[in-house]
Amino acid sequence: DTHIALAVIFDVPAGEDYKSYFPKFYAKVKAGTKDTLYYGFATCGNKVLCREGYTNAAGMLAHTAEVKDELEGMIKQIGKEKVKILCSGPPSELEKIKPHMDGRLPIKFVDLDAGSLLLNAFPKGCADTHITILPEFVVPAGKMGEFKAGFPKFYAATKSGPGAAGGLYYGFGVAGDSVYCREGFKNAEAAMLHGADIKEIIEEPMKAVGVANFKLNVVGPAAELEKLKPKLAPRGAVFWELDAGAFWL
Repeated sequence: DTHIALAVIFDVPAGEDYKSYFPKFYAKVKAGTKDTLYYGFATCGNKVLCREGYTNAAGMLAHTAEVKDELEGMIKQIGKEKVKILCSGPPSELEKIKPHMDGRLPIKFVDLDAGSLLLNAFPKGCADTHITILPEFVVPAGKMGEFKAGFPKFYAATKSGPGAAGGLYYGFGVAGDSVYCREGFKNAEAAMLHGADIKEIIEEPMKAVGVANFKLNVVGPAAELEKLKPKLAPRGAVFWELDAGAFWL
């Protein structure tokens, strides 16, 4: 898996309208670069997350130019200090993006590990209902090498387990002392099967970082999130409800 994934999070002040922006963005994206893979908004309380995927850096930069006016409008309305961006992809592609990013917005670049897996072909031209699970481990000083040495175990278990049939993408990425695991599944059932595939090996990294240094974000349709809550809510997961307008291009 070498795709560029973007999560843009807007912390919308209470009472501000943001939903009216969704259709404008969707229309622009559908008419824009064909290097877009998936695109959709998700909400959690008064926070909005835009989940985006692109074939490569060129696609992401083309998209950024296409929605520039709408994005400026939205940022003006809610304030640039209320926007955060997480961008993950192969380091060589991220290097092409960095010089073009707006210095006014805080952006975290996550270097995707070369072992990252594309488990199944991405859908095309349909509604997007896939689940993203994004754990973040804040790794203690001096432990990063040891932590990275565990990646192949996770790839092997993911590839060969029952969860693989319903998987889309799965890969680790590093930003500073944070390790992210970028995971995409067709539905909640596939995500839970994958959870069982790695059950034996996840405890070790969890112990290494400690509960306080573990964060978990989950994005997907409301009905699918409900199925995941019993398992993931006790781990402190933050659930983002995907808008019905989300799509695979």
